[in-house]
Amino acid sequence: MNTAGIRQRFVGYYENMGYQLLPSAPMIDPSIPMSFVMSAGLVQVENSIAKAAHRVGNQYVLVQDCFRHFDLEKVGTDDIHLSLFEMPGAFVFGPDGKNGTVQRMWKLATEVLDIEKEHIWASYFRGGEVMGNYLAEDKITRQAWVDVGIPENHIIGLGTDNNYWIQRKGIESTNISQKCGPNTELFYDRGEEKACSSNCKPSCRCGRFVEFSNSLFICSEIKEKNGQIEPLKNPFTETVIGAERVSMIRQKTASVFEIKEFIPILDTIQSLADTDALPKSLIVESKRVIADHLRGLFYLIASGAPPPGKNGRERIIKMLIRRVITRLIVLNVDIEKSIPILVASISNSIPNINEDRQVSVLLIEYFLSEFQRFNETIARGQRQLIQLLKENNGNTLTGQQIVYLEKKCGLPSLLTRLLLWKQGLVFAKPEYENHLEHN
Repeated sequence: MNTAGIRQRFVGYYENMGYQLLPSAPMIDPSIPMSFVMSAGLVQVENSIAKAAHRVGNQYVLVQDCFRHFDLEKVGTDDIHLSLFEMPGAFVFGPDGKNGTVQRMWKLATEVLDIEKEHIWASYFRGGEVMGNYLAEDKITRQAWVDVGIPENHIIGLGTDNNYWIQRKGIESTNISQKCGPNTELFYDRGEEKACSSNCKPSCRCGRFVEFSNSLFICSEIKEKNGQIEPLKNPFTETVIGAERVSMIRQKTASVFEIKEFIPILDTIQSLADTDALPKSLIVESKRVIADHLRGLFYLIASGAPPPGKNGRERIIKMLIRRVITRLIVLNVDIEKSIPILVASISNSIPNINEDRQVSVLLIEYFLSEFQRFNETIARGQRQLIQLLKENNGNTLTGQQIVYLEKKCGLPSLLTRLLLWKQGLVFAKPEYENHLEHN
């Protein structure tokens, strides 16, 4: 089942229960001036309602494209993180019992999306301190999971970091109370052979458990004046899934990068690359980064993202392009010749993007102009690297020197690592990371 099929099943399931379908919110939102929409949440639903022709009831469903710049470093290094992903969501304004939400989640997962029951684990809020307030265990949600049939040893209570949601403060919201509430999540167990230890559970980051759905019970607010948590006059419940992760589970692939949507662009990258001498892990990671970032750039530019620049959204576009260029250099790809080919491949794999704004033309233009600037930076950095090696009398670079090349000269540490490797020198990773952290 591909992401389109998952989207259709999710929307159909909730529409059949009377939920009103809303249009996706724009990825560029004034409330997030420095970045892009990161989730299908309250702000996106309220914006979509405002644009809907008419409002019927208090139950809504939409499919939101989301982009998270803070996950860029994770992309390619594990099997599940994408910078851009599709998040179908269902929302209820007003009181909505946790039992009913859990039952709908369970039916969605096991009957609508056909995920094997025996592989599903659930987490819930076990209680803890939030902003100086102690909150009790969410026993209702725990019991609701027991009642639908999940074995008790597959139901895990987690703390505030995992299972309590607090609304982020925007730049202009310093005097506004923050909405908050417990949440519950569903995980797919990929098998004990992927466990990090005998105590492995959904809070682990080892890759055994893949979170694919969660529900937020936004029932309280943290008062700005005194930090006290008080009941919300208009509670709000949302249930979302990660479409690509569900597709990965349903297609039984080893990663989100092996689902059908990514195969064409990854094949194109491989056809352009010269990777004979490179470590396999570096090849895989680089191909994933290129595919993910190109896909993200295509969606963002289609949504009206600005050209690469120094601040805010412009800086994110610049960073994405430079990260792609860096990985293309690693794979020994002719960048100026390959960019039109790669953009055509990603364009063909995203049929739902409207081409009226000439997204492909803009993306190629942004890439080639940024490549000229970045190429000059890389050349200067490489000359400085050679000079440092001479000063080291043939010894490898220190962590401090690598950070200097990255921060002062603009040479990505990955390219420094590649250049040292080609000369048979070790990349001082622990020393580099230590210096990076403390400077």
